[in-house]
Amino acid sequence: MALVRIAVTTTALTLAVAGWGSVIVDTFGAGGSFQPPPGEIIGGGILRSDPPPNQGVTQAFEFTPVASSFLSNVELALRYVFVPGRATGPANLDISIALDNAGTPGGALETVHLTNVLGGVAFAPGVVSANSALNPLLQAGTRYWLVVAPPDLLNTAFDWLISPRTDLLVPAAERLGMSAWTTFNTGQPLAFRVNGTAEVPEPRIAIVILWVLLVMAWKLRASQARMG
Repeated sequence: MALVRIAVTTTALTLAVAGWGSVIVDTFGAGGSFQPPPGEIIGGGILRSDPPPNQGVTQAFEFTPVASSFLSNVELALRYVFVPGRATGPANLDISIALDNAGTPGGALETVHLTNVLGGVAFAPGVVSANSALNPLLQAGTRYWLVVAPPDLLNTAFDWLISPRTDLLVPAAERLGMSAWTTFNTGQPLAFRVNGTAEVPEPRIAIVILWVLLVMAWKLRASQARMG
């Protein structure tokens, strides 16, 4: 019975470890640090004096998971920008995880709509977390994009703060309004973190693991009985 308990416990531990949280990509500095403002404006078409029809910036960064994980949340370092008489849009922000489309952001796997970001307090830097509701599976070795923009690209502005790290080379993309994406590589990306939960084996795989361990335990017990 002791061997059976060991087998069951080992299987449970295997599944528990598989379900642990993991960091998929992280550009924050040590201790979750980021550079002080200013960073890069997202949205803010009216502040930038962008000519119509394409006004306001959407920023995106590509990442490739090294292990398959279910998306749990995204964290960004930013501040809300409010300028009376000019940038007066609400502190709302859309954060998406998108598929890759020939080297540019494609269709969204999930978009999290945040409202009253950072309490709507202007010019106060902080870390914003967007929790996934759909928890899509992000496959190892597959390219994805983090895409960030306010719903009101013209009147709402955020200052996405810059990572202090200089050891990175991250594919990035940006566009004005709904125009085509412009892609580039940056050695100092904006500060963000994508977190996930490691893929847990399907129930039938867990059953196979348990069965194998039980057979091994039975053989070991039989061997010990013959020797005894």
